[in-house]
Amino acid sequence: MLRAHRDLRQSGYGLLIHDGYRPWTITKLFWDMTSGAQREFVADPKTGSKHNRGCAVDLTIYDLKTGKAVEMPGAYDEMTERSYPDYKGGTADQRARRDLLRQAMESHDFTVGPNEWWHFNYKDWKEYPILDIAFSEIK
Repeated sequence: MLRAHRDLRQSGYGLLIHDGYRPWTITKLFWDMTSGAQREFVADPKTGSKHNRGCAVDLTIYDLKTGKAVEMPGAYDEMTERSYPDYKGGTADQRARRDLLRQAMESHDFTVGPNEWWHFNYKDWKEYPILDIAFSEIK
């Protein structure tokens, strides 16, 4: 991920991380609080999340000059079609920034999730167990 961050500097951007490791208990809480069609944006606790394995990251990019997050076709954690990585709406600039982020991450062994332009999985996620370690227990 650091390599992707460095690559983006050439275009005037940096990575802004929203979420990384997430205990399984939180995944279960998200699932229980979400219903209907919006569940496509939440991991099923029966199979766990790549976040539970420490192999997923939710992020965006920010402008190095202003220090502010840039606009994408959809907002972070928005549960609509605007979140899809191949969504055709939004402005050309928003789509270009989203695609730049994806290119930077994919060039370093991360893949974008099917429903969220901001969610990237590390290539070896299947090799890691589902964890439920509370943040207060991490040293």
